[in-house]
Amino acid sequence: MAQTQITSIGIGNMGAALAGALLKGDNTTLTIWNRTADRPQVKDLISKGAVFEPSVATAISRSSVVLICLFDYPTIYEALASIIDADGGAQGPFLADKTIINLTNGTPAQARELEAHLRRLGAAAYFDGAIMVPPQLVGTPSAFVILSGETEARYAQLDIPGLLAPVAKNVQYIAEDAGAASLFDCAALAAMYGMFTGAFTGFGLLQRQRGTRLTKPAVNSVMIPMLNALVPYVGLLSEQVDEARWMDSLGNPLAMQAAGVRNIVQSCEEEGVDGSALKWLVDRMERGVSEGYGEGGVAVLGKYVLK
Repeated sequence: MAQTQITSIGIGNMGAALAGALLKGDNTTLTIWNRTADRPQVKDLISKGAVFEPSVATAISRSSVVLICLFDYPTIYEALASIIDADGGAQGPFLADKTIINLTNGTPAQARELEAHLRRLGAAAYFDGAIMVPPQLVGTPSAFVILSGETEARYAQLDIPGLLAPVAKNVQYIAEDAGAASLFDCAALAAMYGMFTGAFTGFGLLQRQRGTRLTKPAVNSVMIPMLNALVPYVGLLSEQVDEARWMDSLGNPLAMQAAGVRNIVQSCEEEGVDGSALKWLVDRMERGVSEGYGEGGVAVLGKYVLK
């Protein structure tokens, strides 16, 4: 079996998890680069067989596949600065024939800009993506990765799922647009942080319960079961948004839901809890009711998020 040569750029928490998983792959030679050589994660990976290269140019030259996972996109440009000459071109053929897989968190525009930049530096293929689990779940059955860029045929030809198999068995190709994976990632994270926002508002209310300040029992017995039950509802709402079915209430008219959210906000005011995170929701619900969607569904908020 042929050796798979991969260079991993960036050994932070996620980068270290990715590199550690890749080392478990069959016949994989892993080169790592990090600005700080004496990080515990770097030393641990070296002890497990990774080769550390202090020069980013040398690290890239050792492999046909370059995996990037850094703090943000400006950090990527800083890391690659040493291989760019004064005219903006690459100092030598460092990216020629290289497949770049970038798993740095960022925006769709940043992904597209980096793709164009690395093309100018000679990269043969560029995929932008996101790891949809925290570092501790990388390499487990729960891990999945989304990728975009190139074409699906090129993605299959280069066997990107096989390259990333030690990281995640579930690797999804999204679209040819290099920014698509970042867009999907941001959308999923928006839902996650929206849930966190509501959860912390709920924690505040629970802490006001007379006679106890323990939130966990109520969260486990009431909040989590309710959230789990409503996960399929999110899918139904997305279908309504796609089809602009604003008057389909799914049995929960918007006017009724708006009254319920107003009760939450009032409860926050009465109990001394900051409920301002719900202001956006209340404002859009009341707008929907005022525009004649009171007997319709909460999905109408989907039309109000677009500027």
